[in-house]
Amino acid sequence: MLPEGYIIISKKEREANKKDAAKQAEAAAAKTMEEQIEEERAALRSDGLTPVTKESFFAWKERKAAWK
Repeated sequence: MLPEGYIIISKKEREANKKDAAKQAEAAAAKTMEEQIEEERAALRSDGLTPVTKESFFAWKERKAAWK
């Protein structure tokens, strides 16, 4: 008796699944580094963070230098 939730698939289905996985891997490899970085950056949580501007960066840099 098979365990609950066990699914039997045919050899053709396994081969088709392998081909689909290979196509997805090729598509992922075809992305440029910039595209991968942008996707990862977009996936990061951004709510509640302070946007960095030129002025805010230099103000932070001055506070950091004064602290040291």
